[in-house]
Amino acid sequence: MKIIADSGATKTDWCLINGLGEVKTVQTIGLNPYFLDEDGILNVLEKDLHPFLDSTKVEHVFFYGSGCTAPRKKQVMQSTLDTFFRQAGVEIESDLLGAARALYGKEKGLVCILGTGASSCLYDGEQIAERVNSLGYILGDEGGGSSLGKQLLAAYFRNELPEHLHNLFAQKYPAELSRVLDAIYREPAPNRFLASFVEFLDENKSDSFVKEFVSSAFDTFFRKQILRYDSYDIYPLCFIGSVGFIFADELHKSAEKHELTISKIEQTPLDGLLKFHK
Repeated sequence: MKIIADSGATKTDWCLINGLGEVKTVQTIGLNPYFLDEDGILNVLEKDLHPFLDSTKVEHVFFYGSGCTAPRKKQVMQSTLDTFFRQAGVEIESDLLGAARALYGKEKGLVCILGTGASSCLYDGEQIAERVNSLGYILGDEGGGSSLGKQLLAAYFRNELPEHLHNLFAQKYPAELSRVLDAIYREPAPNRFLASFVEFLDENKSDSFVKEFVSSAFDTFFRKQILRYDSYDIYPLCFIGSVGFIFADELHKSAEKHELTISKIEQTPLDGLLKFHK
């Protein structure tokens, strides 16, 4: 058996491929080594993945994960997966390289992830040639779900939302500020908590305020990320991630403001990665 895994901040999709080429997908929470230590990752694997496979029969694992760029964090994931998949060869790469391979294969282009987080890179057809630091949900991730959720919560609690949206938000999330702050500062995975409020934006994405709200966030993404590349206007531009996929219209319009054309927006990299590793 071979496994291809794509792990973002919120979820991990595991594609289990048997000897006949048949594919089964299992989903667990996101396994980011910045939020989970080795024991935490192993607990998730034992509880949520082990029931669906015999890990001793897995021959190879290709794991693409958020938080796996820094060598120190990559090693955490490497040693943990080596422990769980004792008989397998395990290859760990960043989610950005996974997105690049899924979108472009062996071709060159600009790669963007807009999911819970937000990041980008210039891909040379084999490896990441250049990248702008994402900086995570506290310092960066502009345009991603955690950033959108953070801005939405701030607008709500500061009474900056239009009245009709304020009332809708209060009905859907009748939580006090203190409870929200506890979830952000005291509970695990605050980035996932913040990104969960994208659902409200999705439900109201036809609203003019929401359209402008999301477009403004995407404008910031382009300024902070894409326009930083010297060659940003000569390479194809493609996106992967649930936020970019949900708000594709606003993303295209934001790109046009910067005289850019988006070639492709995919919700997940799974199909592309399956093709790449075929």
